[in-house]
Order: sequence, then structure tokens, then C-alpha cells
Amino acid sequence: MNQQSKQKPKILLLLIRSLHIGGAERQVLSLAKSMSELGTEVQVAVKVSGGPLEQDLKSLPNVKLHYLGSPGLLGRFKYFLRLRTLIKSSQFDAVYGFMPVPNLALLVARTIRKRPLIAWGVRSSDVDHSQYGGLVKWTMRLEKWFSRFTDRIITNSMAALEEYRLNDYPYSKLSHIPNAIDVERFSPKPDARTTIENELDLPAGVPLIGVFARIHPMKDHLTFLRAAKLLLSEHPNASFICTGDVSTGYTAYNERVRASATDLALDENVLWLGPRTDPQTLMAACDITTLTSDSGEGFPNSVAESMACGTPCVAVDVGDAAAIVEGSGTGHVVPRKDSEAIANAWDTQLKQLVTERETIAEKARQSIIDRYSPASIAEETLKILSR
Repeated sequence: MNQQSKQKPKILLLLIRSLHIGGAERQVLSLAKSMSELGTEVQVAVKVSGGPLEQDLKSLPNVKLHYLGSPGLLGRFKYFLRLRTLIKSSQFDAVYGFMPVPNLALLVARTIRKRPLIAWGVRSSDVDHSQYGGLVKWTMRLEKWFSRFTDRIITNSMAALEEYRLNDYPYSKLSHIPNAIDVERFSPKPDARTTIENELDLPAGVPLIGVFARIHPMKDHLTFLRAAKLLLSEHPNASFICTGDVSTGYTAYNERVRASATDLALDENVLWLGPRTDPQTLMAACDITTLTSDSGEGFPNSVAESMACGTPCVAVDVGDAAAIVEGSGTGHVVPRKDSEAIANAWDTQLKQLVTERETIAEKARQSIIDRYSPASIAEETLKILSR
């Protein structure tokens, strides 16, 4: 045990594009907090500053934040130069990237004589490349081609682990660690429902279903809207909240989604809340949350976070969503792009909540506590990042 402890990194860099609201970004916060509490000095570097989660990171007493980016083509070159300088001067034992571009950027560490261990974080699986632009496609191709130059590849889902093994990534470098869930922040809140009803001017007690996802084709809000229309035939007073920013470059898709809601006569029932910094309150206020993504998910944080709040989830079978939901004995898993199956699952879940709400809430929350503790996830990550 002592030998294992000595091998763990004493100083670690976490690299991500920004600290805007998102699942990978929240994982950086969770790991930074838990790893620093375990005695590792953690530093975080971002290319794009100004993300709302930066304030949460700055509140951590032993974590340092670096800004490496600047605008323009020259700024991209400076980014790599500043990253290399930071890695060399700080003498990190390990550097850990999140998402393809930061992963590739960390390969500059190979130009340093006494370099740190380099780890890549894989946060998605079964990506539909047709939903992305050329830059994203090429970045993912480059990630595969250059994967032999990293030391560790950590997937946050079993789905991604199997996919990457089948796609000829270096087998010995692959490992799986699920996301950690902050069960203190994401917890039942008895006053949340009243708070949200007052804020959004909702009638008391109407069925409330939430989607926590950025506006992007992979999140498949169109199927969600069709399911919402079907549910209203059984629950005409149901309300739906959609929380999440519009992905960069997808303004036209956002307009299409909003137009679809209007065409389906859902404008009175669907509320578009945009990006929020209080998902824990919204999740705790919902009767059900849902995941309708048709591809690209690894470990969908919103599923586990809502369950930690005591709110059951209806999720499509994508990434590790089924493992998260079915491991709790609560919620429902349905096929992708099947609006009728989603609506039926919502209806079934709403009826179960009438008599089993407390039992379902307790089981959902306890299952997340038992499986995705931040301390145990941080400890396991540090072991993989050991020399």
C-alpha cells in the first residue's frame, strides 16, 4: 500500500477547453476537489476563459487555474507554447486531458526531456459524425492516429471502452472509470418544487418533466418534442423544461427545434430556460428527467445527477445510460428515437410516483451514492495516473 501511495502523482494538471457548463467541465471540478482533498496538488488549465464554472473552481482552496488561450491564428500557436511552458516549469507528475483537442494538445509534453505521464479522457461513444463539422471529424481522426503517443486512455463509459478496443486503439492503454457525482450538491430539496413553480409561474402540482442537454442534434430534442405531444393526450397539464445552451454553430438547428415546438402546439407547455447554474434545484423539482440523445453519449451526467436528487429518469439506451438507470431499480430505459416509447415510459413513471414516490426517490439516490462516490472515483483515477 505504501509503495502504491508513493507512485501516485503529487502534482497533476487537468486540461480542458473551458469551464462553461457541461458534463466534462463538472467532472474537472469534481476531480480537482476530490484529488486535492486526497493530497495531490491539482492545477487546471483552460484555453477559453470566462466560463461560469470558473468561480466554483476558484473557491477550492488548493487548486490553481491557468488561462492559456488568446484569439486568432497566432493565439493557437501561443496556446501550445504556453501549455508546454506550463508543463515544463511546473514539473507535473501527470497531465490529464478532457476531450479530443485538449488530448492532442497534451502531446507537446513529449517534447520535454523529463516529461510527465500523459493521459487522455474519452467522454463520448457511438458518435454520429454527420452531426458535426469537418474540424470535429478531423480532430477525432487525429486522436485515433496519435493515440499510440499517449500513456493512458481513460473512458468514462463501458460503451466507449468496448468501442475503442474494437476500433484498434492501443488495448493496453485503455481503462474505464465512470464519472463522479457530487451527491452533496445533487440531493433532494423539499422546497425546490415550490421555488421553481413560483419562478416559472407554473400551476401547482402539474406533471413536470425536465431535459438537461445543450441544443445539438445528438441530444435529439425533436424526438423529445414528439414524445411531449403524445404525453399531453393523457396528461394535458404537463409541463416540460429544457435547460442548456445552444451549441456553437447550431443556431439554425435551434431555430428548427423551436419551430417544431410551435408546429406541435407546445409553446404553452415547453419552457426553454437556456444555460443555468442551478441544475440541482431544477432536477429536484421535476417529477421525471429524461435523456433522448440518439448518439454520442458516454456517461450521461444528467441521468445520474437527477437520480442523486431523488428524481427518476426515463432514458434512451445510449452510452452507459441503461447501466446507470437499471442499476438503481428505478426509472425506465427505452429505444432511441422512439417518441411513443418515451411517452409511454413517462406515463408509466408518473403513475408509479402516485404511490411509490418516496421509495423510488430513496432507491435512485442511494444507487448513485453507492456507485459514483467522488472520493472513490478520484482515488481510482490517481491509481491509473500513477507511474
